[in-house]
Amino acid sequence: MRKGDLAAIIDLNEPDDQIQPLTAARPIGTLPFAGRYRLIDFPLSSLDHANVRSVAIFLPKSGRSVTDHIRSGSTWNMDQITGGIFTYPYMAGRDHEDPKLRARYFDDYLQFLRKSSAQYTIIMGTQNVANVDVDAIVAYHQAGESPVTAVYKNLPEEAMKPEDLTLDMTELGTASSVVPASGNRGHLKEGKIPAFMDIYLIGTIDLIDLLTDASEAPTFKRLPQILREAVLENNANAFEYTGFLAKLNTTQRYFDANMSMLEDQNYQALLYSANSIETKNKNEIPTFYSTESKVTNSLLGTGDFIEGTVDNSILFRNVHIHRDAVVDHSIVMQGSKLGTGSSVKYAILDKGVVIGPNLALEGTPEEPLVFSKNQKVFQPDGQGVTARA
Repeated sequence: MRKGDLAAIIDLNEPDDQIQPLTAARPIGTLPFAGRYRLIDFPLSSLDHANVRSVAIFLPKSGRSVTDHIRSGSTWNMDQITGGIFTYPYMAGRDHEDPKLRARYFDDYLQFLRKSSAQYTIIMGTQNVANVDVDAIVAYHQAGESPVTAVYKNLPEEAMKPEDLTLDMTELGTASSVVPASGNRGHLKEGKIPAFMDIYLIGTIDLIDLLTDASEAPTFKRLPQILREAVLENNANAFEYTGFLAKLNTTQRYFDANMSMLEDQNYQALLYSANSIETKNKNEIPTFYSTESKVTNSLLGTGDFIEGTVDNSILFRNVHIHRDAVVDHSIVMQGSKLGTGSSVKYAILDKGVVIGPNLALEGTPEEPLVFSKNQKVFQPDGQGVTARA
């Protein structure tokens, strides 16, 4: 795509009730992933490879982690003289019956779109982790007949939850509506259902018209609802994505998606396909492994200190695993520490968690234990937590 032909909107106001407490102090978009990345890295990297240089990010209630991670946007070549990354304050939960707040909601979108001067706009979220070829979506859109294109991936029905959004497909391969999986009555392909990836492509002028009409309507509608209605009204082009996809809107899915990165096929498909995934660099020392340490089939970040055993796990930066400690099938985030003689299995340790010595903490593959940010555990406490003799 030529520079300036495409603008992008990334909305970080995504439902996170089922992934608490991991999103208590951050949006889904800045959840750590695969030992190094944040979820927002995936749409930003896709946009970078498509030469998109004008991106609007709509912040959630807690936007600090977003601005700290993105900074100037230089990692994704967004630090431009013209264009760049524009952040907009939290508006999604405000009282939009207030005319001033309602006007502000639509004005943020409209001002960005008008100033971008882009021919097309792509709207993306962050809870669907994928390595998307934006240029391919644009080409498909240009060849289609509808002013709107929606992106989906065919997934087995058993992988879907009833409330997951899907595209209801016509026999012609277009999308007639966006509906929950439980209500999808479209034409399924080999027992699979078209999982909607919360990605739309639309002409910028068409999007401006939709938002202008919505701003004058008696009933307030947010952008996602406006776009879903546009799919219904226009029988949208339906672009099929065939790469790796993980939806990270529940704690279980977050755990499973991270664990899937321990399989080389998934790791390579997501992170090192035709388009690489970029993230903010940290120039730190390599991980230290003592002579007693043992690491098997795991991903480790920089600056870790390993004296114990790490098996089938993902460790982020500056994690300390002390002597005779064991991490098994777990996710351990930045700055966490596991005391001497302790073990964690099927668990998620958020940033800065400290586990004291001689504890055995064990969840299950279906219900991993979750320790919230900066939590300190020095004695057995809670279901599934037992002291080691």
